[in-house]
Amino acid sequence: MTESSTAVPASFDAAATLAQISDATAHLLATAAELTDEDLRGPSLCAGWTRGHVLAHIARNADGHANLLNTAATGEVTPMYASDAQRNADIEAGSSRDAATQLADLRESAARFAEAYAAVAMADAWGRGVVRVPGAEPFPAFEVPAKRLGELLIHHVDLDADFTPAHWSDAFTDRWFALTLERFQARDGFPPLRLDVEEEDEVYGVKAAAGDAEVLTVRGPKRALLAWLLGRASGDGLVAALPEGGRGPLPELPSWG
Repeated sequence: MTESSTAVPASFDAAATLAQISDATAHLLATAAELTDEDLRGPSLCAGWTRGHVLAHIARNADGHANLLNTAATGEVTPMYASDAQRNADIEAGSSRDAATQLADLRESAARFAEAYAAVAMADAWGRGVVRVPGAEPFPAFEVPAKRLGELLIHHVDLDADFTPAHWSDAFTDRWFALTLERFQARDGFPPLRLDVEEEDEVYGVKAAAGDAEVLTVRGPKRALLAWLLGRASGDGLVAALPEGGRGPLPELPSWG
């Protein structure tokens, strides 16, 4: 049994987030339904993965997140994945399946996730702790929906099939921009940067103060900045302003994973 519990923030809206997940799932399924066996053997935007790998990952991720939600609903701990090695093996095993099988798996795993979501909502157990792999540090179940939404929308882009960061909603972009800056703030190897979001007239600092004029400033639309930070875009349309004046190249960033 899991005993850890965290207060659910007032900003968490389970119904609204589920609606976003359902919409993102439907859009992904529509894209997947158009992909042929040959398409699935083609490269994705994830280095070393075909589109088949991406779809297998999305399906197994749905089951993994369903495990976390079932943990919260019942109190019986089921990790998201038995291990990282098993996660990787399952993705590899599913990557070469034909398009019809991939599509059926996506639909069925999404339905299992939705069922688990309803169970944790019924139990009102969003504050209960869940774990990614055995022995890992617990995190609260209310973080699961945002994680699943990110998997759907970011990996949909990875399919390289006419779905781009331009399709991301303002709410998703705002949420994931904040999450991404928080994650990279704690990462070794990330260069000090100021990120100037042009439509907000707001500057954010990563590994540097927002007002630090001694570090490189990268300016552009928020979606374009987020896509670049996540490694889902080359940075076309972004401007890197050097502290001493003029423009320079965009810095190399560590991978999101």
